Amino acid sequence: MRSLIFFLITGCLLTVVHAQKLPNYEREARLLIHKLNEQHYSPKPVNDEFSGEVYDALLREIDPDKLFFTEADLKPLLKYRSLLDDELNGSGWNFFTSLAQVYKGCLQRSSAIIEEQSAAPFKKDFREFFEYDTAKWPFNDQERVYRWRHWLKYQAFNRLGDKLKNYTGNAADFYTRHEPDARLRGKQQELRAIKRILNHPSGFEAYLAAAYFQTIASVFDPHTTYLPLTAMENFMSSLSTEGYYFGVTLDENDRGDVLIAALAPGGPAWKSGELHTSDILLSLQWEGQERIDVTGLSVEEANDVLSDDNHQQMDFTVQTASGLTRTVRLRKEKISLEENYARSYLLKDKYTIGYISLPDFYTRWSDESEGTRCASDVAKEILNLKKENIDGLILDVRYNGGGSLQEAMAMAGIFIDEGALGILKDKAQHATTLKDMNRGTVYDGPLILMVNGQSASASEFLAAALQDYHRAVIVGSTTFGKATAQNFFPLDPAQKPPSLDNRLKQGTGYASITTDKIYRVTGGAVQGRGVCPDVVLPDLFEALDLGEARLPFALPLDSVIKKTYYKPLLPLPLLSLKKNSSTRVQSSAPFQEVIKSREWLASEVKKKHEPVLLLWDDFSKHTIEQTKHYALLEHAFSQSVGTYTVANNQQDKQRVALDEYTRKFNDTWLKKLARDIYLAEAFNVMTDLIEETSHK
Repeated sequence: MRSLIFFLITGCLLTVVHAQKLPNYEREARLLIHKLNEQHYSPKPVNDEFSGEVYDALLREIDPDKLFFTEADLKPLLKYRSLLDDELNGSGWNFFTSLAQVYKGCLQRSSAIIEEQSAAPFKKDFREFFEYDTAKWPFNDQERVYRWRHWLKYQAFNRLGDKLKNYTGNAADFYTRHEPDARLRGKQQELRAIKRILNHPSGFEAYLAAAYFQTIASVFDPHTTYLPLTAMENFMSSLSTEGYYFGVTLDENDRGDVLIAALAPGGPAWKSGELHTSDILLSLQWEGQERIDVTGLSVEEANDVLSDDNHQQMDFTVQTASGLTRTVRLRKEKISLEENYARSYLLKDKYTIGYISLPDFYTRWSDESEGTRCASDVAKEILNLKKENIDGLILDVRYNGGGSLQEAMAMAGIFIDEGALGILKDKAQHATTLKDMNRGTVYDGPLILMVNGQSASASEFLAAALQDYHRAVIVGSTTFGKATAQNFFPLDPAQKPPSLDNRLKQGTGYASITTDKIYRVTGGAVQGRGVCPDVVLPDLFEALDLGEARLPFALPLDSVIKKTYYKPLLPLPLLSLKKNSSTRVQSSAPFQEVIKSREWLASEVKKKHEPVLLLWDDFSKHTIEQTKHYALLEHAFSQSVGTYTVANNQQDKQRVALDEYTRKFNDTWLKKLARDIYLAEAFNVMTDLIEETSHK
């Protein structure tokens, strides 16, 4: 077994990521192609068809809304659509240079158009349309101007719509009063996005090279990824409870200002003593780079800026509550983030049920120290819960996008005595049985695993193993459907392996390459299919039609024939559990609201493919209708629904009492669990399970 096999979930990596200065892009591209062909589970021939796929995907990547390029701009590049394979195989390096020149010019021209089209108010009653999902680039510059105007007006309408949701003033002059600010913020956001590409911390060409290399990787399959050095560090941090951070959590107030919502104890911002919660963020400036005005940026965009580098210093300029302006220089430090740890609570009613939330299958990259690993963390939480004499256990992996395969196997071993857990098949079609090597269990009582449409990879491996062994009742909605495993490889053989203990300051990047496919212990498929729960609950994600099967270049669904030894337990009483749950869901007002909202959201998704009429009266009416739907849904999710009380175990009670920050964090979780309609139903299913099995 390889030392590093990881499940990855689409979306956990930015498609276009920060790149260090690369001395030779041509060499890097060919190293990437070589490594992909050498290691990928299903390598693609680098031919004209591949060239066309990369060309099309790259243009979509760097101009996803078809606002920058025109067909006239792309005409000189079109000849390369069938030549990229030749260049990647060693014949010249002209496309990238030509693309960089054209792209830069289009970005600069777009900046000028944004300034021009944002100068005057958008007419609220001028009949024009915005096409959100268009298949074509503008034909010429005039059409590009039209496209930008419609885009900017649409974004302004969206901002006005957000403000209208909570507006209590005079409706008659709403548009006149607030359109200038919405238009200004839209202009600033678009100009900021363009400027951030042109003046990227790593340089414009390095940014574009990272996009090109990432596109090449993604055409092999959606989870094969190119990672420049900083992106590699950030990703390692996302799979571990430790990483490089400033220790600030950002949020947004009612006026749209980005502010500091929380400071992580022990982090750089907390230790500075100069930054405080509620300070409004005015600007950010990386050492040696231009100052970035945060006005008009979203929280996500501000966080993107913070993630651009791990080693340079940054100046945070804030406005305090007293109105004073202060600039604080910080450098990221390696700190532990509490929200990545597994945590447990007690749900008390007729029975005492343990609850453990696992946000991802994190691990520790350094083999030289005893770091945090999620399987051992969960085992410790279970031991704490067993001291409270729990009658059952609910393990929650909703929204858990995956992580370490070893951790998923170790997690399954906590609940399964011994035997095969799944099957791993490599590019040579060799099938290897993945086994639980440790006899015994940490917990053998009634068990529920909670999943949803965002549970992926390692979460699905765990769900499939527990389901095949009849070891747990799976509750929720069908999982994402990703059953491939990735390994990290440095592109340059001389490059050091990735480690959080060694900073990656220079050299070529890395590739996370799909090397294996994963199958259930039965040989059945999860790839593209997901794991179907035993007890199905309504899920809003179903309306969005997300999942592995919808991703471009996803590997196909198949099964494997291999004899494996595994001995499932006696079947669980699933028929009665499903029937009882269905009856409760049908009589549950919150779940019925979810079902109604799911149907409404599905109709809204379909409208994304239709032109949007940019008349403010029509747009505002639709916004008010949306607000009513979301308000009903939020109300359904804001009520205490469980008959149980939520409490900490004795050890956590002592820890919470010692620290105010931890206490506030804990109080938030207690309230959240009391309002979780899915957890409440899982608790009811657990009650049924205990009573059904206790009679046998």
